[in-house]
Amino acid sequence: MKRLALSIVILVFVAALCTASVIVMKRSNDKLFELVQSTAQAYRSGKDAQGELEKLMQHWKKHYLLLTYVTSSATMEDMARTAEKLPFLLEAESDDFLAELNSLAHWSQLVYDSRFPDLSSVF
Repeated sequence: MKRLALSIVILVFVAALCTASVIVMKRSNDKLFELVQSTAQAYRSGKDAQGELEKLMQHWKKHYLLLTYVTSSATMEDMARTAEKLPFLLEAESDDFLAELNSLAHWSQLVYDSRFPDLSSVF
């Protein structure tokens, strides 16, 4: 009976951990998407996109640390390269800035979607 109770406790703990990680990742992704949109809007309107990009890059550093726990290093390298290009593209006023900005959001959404826990992955 003790083994059954311990097994149930472990399963509940794993389920709670999975749920908590999804909630934290969703909040971080939502914040990233919000910052991407505000940066893109500032860039299109000719406002101070540099300030918005700085906010985005500060959040990216935190988001990057979160993602390193849940995704492969190859995906993270691609995302990091995209994020590193952004300040240089903004400074050069390149047309690729918006494409790279959207690429960062897209990669983040793909990671979130691929890491969403299924019941089969828990068992």
